[in-house]
Amino acid sequence: MRRGRLVAVLATFVVLVAALWIFIIVRDVEPQLGLDLQGGVSITLVPAPGQEVDSEILDQTVSVIRNRVDALGVAEPEIARQGDTIIVQLPGVTDQRNAQEVIGRTAQLQFRPVLEVVVPEAPNYADAGPVCGENVAEAPGADAEAVLCEGPESLDPVTGEPVQLPPEQRAKYRLGPPAVTGDDVGDATAALNQLSGTSWEVQLELQGDGVAAFEQITGELACAPTGSPNRQLAIVLDGVVESAPPMADTILCDQGIPDGSAVITAGGGEEGARELALVLRTGALPIELEFATSQSVSPTLGRESLDAGLLAGVIGLVLVALYLIVLYRGIGLAAIAELVMFGLLTIGAILLLGEFAGFTLTLAGIAGVIVSIGIAADSSIIYRERFRDELRAGRTIRTAADHAFTNAFRTNLSGNSVSFLAAAVLYVLAVGPVRGFAFTLGLSTLVDTFVLATFTRALFGLLARSPKLARSPLMGLRQEPSPAPSEQPRKGSLV
Repeated sequence: MRRGRLVAVLATFVVLVAALWIFIIVRDVEPQLGLDLQGGVSITLVPAPGQEVDSEILDQTVSVIRNRVDALGVAEPEIARQGDTIIVQLPGVTDQRNAQEVIGRTAQLQFRPVLEVVVPEAPNYADAGPVCGENVAEAPGADAEAVLCEGPESLDPVTGEPVQLPPEQRAKYRLGPPAVTGDDVGDATAALNQLSGTSWEVQLELQGDGVAAFEQITGELACAPTGSPNRQLAIVLDGVVESAPPMADTILCDQGIPDGSAVITAGGGEEGARELALVLRTGALPIELEFATSQSVSPTLGRESLDAGLLAGVIGLVLVALYLIVLYRGIGLAAIAELVMFGLLTIGAILLLGEFAGFTLTLAGIAGVIVSIGIAADSSIIYRERFRDELRAGRTIRTAADHAFTNAFRTNLSGNSVSFLAAAVLYVLAVGPVRGFAFTLGLSTLVDTFVLATFTRALFGLLARSPKLARSPLMGLRQEPSPAPSEQPRKGSLV
């Protein structure tokens, strides 16, 4: 390659790296840190006993959980299966209890006609069904009547404000089979009640067969006399009667509500309404899950780990730099410049991927970058050793540099291809933080090949074409003088 082209390649590379970091600094791009670096919540879920569980059901469960977590706005969550266990890692989340509520809620929604309401004052209240309390069984399936309790939160009939009901004051509802289920929900949104202006509700839009089923059941209930419990439609969520609104007088008998719209009065204010809308919108969990472990990870621990990882990287880089200088002198300094450019490109790529693709940097990812320092140094060493081989073969410094690059790049490409394929297989097959290690290792391998083909080749080629630098013993470009052959003994002499 001619000198002018080498200068153009080197200048283009430097401008590219400069533009990359100017963009990062101006835009104030920061890395997306994983759970182990910025803290968050780590949850392990297992299926509750007594359920039929197969791979398809577990995959569907993971999909529902992922949809819920994505709707929460968590940056790069890690949701994966390990056998029958589901591991959920939420970086940056501080409210562990809220995360458990959203992820683990089964969200089994049913619309059931009310057959009878048993108030706490009724003589048969104690024998009418289960004891009302915090822990309730899941709602029974289709084609079955059920007696279920009123939810712990109700609306005051005078003020419209939500009030908490103790278990002994909650009404019990004898309900008919479900007419509509959560599978028929097309959309769910949280909204402020327009009448009270203080309470929140969830507005449902039904879809498919649910629209006709809802119209039919509301039309049947509208035929009951005004004030009769049989005019009510209970909205059951996870085995609790959230509300049981009666049919309005405007709803005609056998006509019902035709547009498939329904409203759930939600407890817990705005946050509770939004969470309920979220779990209804993303779908019910196909199985009941139990929390095997749930813990909050401190960001302080993550910061200490990050500092330790960065310190290890700096120490490794310094040791590699000293080794290159001792071994190669001036061209060893050029190798350090190559490592610096490799580091700038790799870190810049990680920052941009975090900003635009949501890539999360973990401790395992940092380990992959640190390992890649050795890969980059190895590429520089291969080039310089090939260069020395060419000098020993009798080539000039200039031609030795050109021929050495051809051989070194071929060797580098072969080795890096194997490393990249190994990283790709590891990324596909692994779960959890190991994927971060595989990704950064594969990325660093690509960057190393690019740096060798551009910056290293151009810089080394220009150094070899400089007569002044080529003659300097400090650069290490000249061929080392061969040791003088030992004097051979003369014929007939004693040794």
